[in-house]
Amino acid sequence: MDKIRLFREYTRELERNLENMNQSDCSQCNVNTLQCFLVVEIGRQPGINIKDLAKNLKLDKSGISRAIEELVQKGFVLREPSKKDRRCVILTLTKNGESRFNKIENDMYEKFKKVFSCIEKDKQDMVLEALQLYNAACLKAENK
Repeated sequence: MDKIRLFREYTRELERNLENMNQSDCSQCNVNTLQCFLVVEIGRQPGINIKDLAKNLKLDKSGISRAIEELVQKGFVLREPSKKDRRCVILTLTKNGESRFNKIENDMYEKFKKVFSCIEKDKQDMVLEALQLYNAACLKAENK
């Protein structure tokens, strides 16, 4: 198999593995994968606006807005006008949302810790560097 096909196959396998890890955690919190990502992003950046959230996740604002509305209805997210710019809406987590955020963060930390511990100690830095290179290459290709 040529290197490009092999690269694609390894990427597909990685995507499936990550999807399985994300899916199990998100379903425990009674949210879909996108909502799970939104809770994490808002939890990590309280006061973020929808425009920046969409940019961070590389998604369109309308899709983000619909998902945020569902999270507001579930009582996980507060949506308030910005004090700096009334046209801008800022997002924060409710107490219930913070609880979900902490659960997701803790569960994912433990899952990734388990996976990382399965990598030989002398190869862990190499894996981290490879992931950095991979992500940088994805950004570079996206911006071409």
